[in-house]
Amino acid sequence: MAVDFKSLGKFEQGALISGGIAIIVSFIGSYVTASYDGPSSISVSSGTNAWTSYATIGVLLIVVATAIVGVKAFAKENLPAGVPWSLVAAAAAALGTLLVILRAVFNGAPDFPGVSVGPGWSGYVLFVAGIALTVFTALSFKESGEKIPEFNRGAGTTPPATGQTFPQTPPAAPQAPPAAPPAPPAAGPTTPPAPPAGPPAPPAPPAG
Repeated sequence: MAVDFKSLGKFEQGALISGGIAIIVSFIGSYVTASYDGPSSISVSSGTNAWTSYATIGVLLIVVATAIVGVKAFAKENLPAGVPWSLVAAAAAALGTLLVILRAVFNGAPDFPGVSVGPGWSGYVLFVAGIALTVFTALSFKESGEKIPEFNRGAGTTPPATGQTFPQTPPAAPQAPPAAPPAPPAAGPTTPPAPPAGPPAPPAPPAG
């Protein structure tokens, strides 16, 4: 579906404009300039663009950030869902701008009398455009309501596959009730023991 540039949010518009300016000025040979003021009013100056040393990585990150903003604005369905793309663009723009600034300021040029080496006018424009791109993408992330994905803390446990069932352990059988107590003795008097037998009979007298 075609999207009009004017229908985009102000933060997306600002990010696309600042990113486009940063990419354009990165090719201009005044990113870092060197000038020499010698005797007899001799003056020599030269410069280079931003595609040098590790500033190249910074410019590429700015290009990536601008591309993410453009794809998200005009063809969002082509991006994988669940990724905070505005945050990714902001991080890439911030890191790229930092690398570009560090390379221009700490250029490693030797210190000679009369020689001056430092950022040129296109370098300063690149700094401002990169910072603006970072701010606009960060504000776009805040406005979009995207969430930072949470990593699974229980990485050691493997969740069961969808639709997979496991047999449930049957409940333990209920315990048998305690045995009934013994029956009480029958009511009534107890039978007395039998009396002892009488004395034994005397022996018979002997015959006469």
